[in-house]
Amino acid sequence: MKTRLKVFLMCFVLLCMSLFTGCSLVETNNGKLYNGVVAEIYNEKGNKVAEVTNREFIAGYESYGNVYAQYYGYSVSQAVDMTLKQLENRKIVILTAEKLFGINYKTGEGLSKLEKAYLYESTVNSLYSNLDTYYNEIVKGGSSSEESNSDAITFKGYTKNVNLGYDENGNLTIKKVDKQNGILDNYRPENEDKNFYNSEDKAQIYDNLLDKAFSNEDYERSLKLYLVDLKTAENGLKLSTDTKSIFEREIERLYKINYENYVIQKYSENNKSNDEIASVSVQDIINLYSSKVRAGYTKYVIEKSSKYDSDVSESLNNVYYFKNDDASTKFFTVANILFQFNDAQKAKYEEINNKLSSSEPYDSYESDMNALYSQIVPVIRQLNEDTGEYEEIENNLNLSVNDIIYDKIQILLNSAKSTGDVGVIGDTINNLIYTYNQDPGMFNAETNYVIGVDNEGNAVSSFVEEFNEAGLKLYNDGKGQVGDMEIARSSYGIHVLVYTGKCENLFDGIDEDFELSEDAIAVLATTRVNKLVDKTYLDLLYDEIFKDEFSYFEQANMNFLREDYNFKTYKGRLPKSLRG
Repeated sequence: MKTRLKVFLMCFVLLCMSLFTGCSLVETNNGKLYNGVVAEIYNEKGNKVAEVTNREFIAGYESYGNVYAQYYGYSVSQAVDMTLKQLENRKIVILTAEKLFGINYKTGEGLSKLEKAYLYESTVNSLYSNLDTYYNEIVKGGSSSEESNSDAITFKGYTKNVNLGYDENGNLTIKKVDKQNGILDNYRPENEDKNFYNSEDKAQIYDNLLDKAFSNEDYERSLKLYLVDLKTAENGLKLSTDTKSIFEREIERLYKINYENYVIQKYSENNKSNDEIASVSVQDIINLYSSKVRAGYTKYVIEKSSKYDSDVSESLNNVYYFKNDDASTKFFTVANILFQFNDAQKAKYEEINNKLSSSEPYDSYESDMNALYSQIVPVIRQLNEDTGEYEEIENNLNLSVNDIIYDKIQILLNSAKSTGDVGVIGDTINNLIYTYNQDPGMFNAETNYVIGVDNEGNAVSSFVEEFNEAGLKLYNDGKGQVGDMEIARSSYGIHVLVYTGKCENLFDGIDEDFELSEDAIAVLATTRVNKLVDKTYLDLLYDEIFKDEFSYFEQANMNFLREDYNFKTYKGRLPKSLRG
């Protein structure tokens, strides 16, 4: 494990080098300590070009240094060394990126209008986040100060990195998707004219902070506590101590961190997209897929592992070989669109079932259940294009669950199925899930729900009986069609199960010598890993190979960059607990 982590850390994982902008590193009477220099970087001419302060070191240690010691067995001394090296790397990358992109931190030269707006908003958000930290942890005892968005329903989808194409000689090849400004692809500024380098805009950040702070007594108190910690961090530095000056310096600090984090990410994105043709070849993809299938065949057929059923049921995305003999369990997947009981209806459901199981006659069971299910109020959502969230909307037409199932869901599924395009059907199912479903397990799921069928036709599943029965009808002895639907009523409410396909091998003739020609890449490039998301096996395999390749590239690149610099460290200036 330690070796793996060392490769991970030393290979210049740029996003992990981004520092947090919080102020938790401030402690009483340690201003001089936090502003002391613990590392210096010199160029080949012997000129100092960058330095690392204790403040930056502690922020880095909080960001990723603790991980080395707490989770991977590094000593404190080793964790300190790794943190210092990462921070040195951070400084070198920023110097390299500024030269490469022709940008300047002090003047903003070379930054686009969109980049300036992004950095401005990032700084404001960091400042407010710090203020909220005091509000939450000190004033509210750690609870959220605002309405939590953790339950917001969003579709994350998948962003493609490559497509299958042809090179200049007409040979199949893997081409990178053009991502000129990957970091800002989905960024939409609230005000695209805001610019930290404009003195009026910069001054407005402090004015708006005061407006927010004095909007209520709790925020006002939070601002004062924030101010006390900032004064402590500057203790002994002979700086102006009025509130405005202190917060102006804090705003500068936050801007610098956000600027540096952005520059590092931009440099990484640039390294990833230097060439149109990917370094990963078609044969690399074929070889990796073949090796995974062979590994599955070996495990489940040759070694006769007893974990086949559980592996497919619980970790479908990691299974590349499916047993096809008559005695083995056959598996298929379904999507679930749930119209859910509320708490009162759940209690009523239990009451009706208890009455049925009692010794007293209960002739109205069916009618009572029908009445109960008819009382379910469907949730209807609509995508907010600005936020990317699916928000509940008014049911102005007073649609019942049955109205939605038969007048909306069924019609849309039939229309999608008529195209014969599995991608269209999958996208339609996905849209229906985000519009109506109340089963949280279906949102951004890596795989759909898996149901097995043993050789006697019984369900192999942990789902409720009604769900399994509807699933078996969809499977229809292997004759089910993607997009077919069945209705199930259970203790959860009303389920619309939609068939999303058999779990089967992509290619015939699989044995222990499984090999594929390059023609197989077309199948891997068009077969979705999950029919509800446009992520193919090509995407999955490419990302796995590229991640490893890019890690080694980053390591070599970082080692190359470091050759042009000399370093001095002053561990005696570190906090006593970290001097090792």
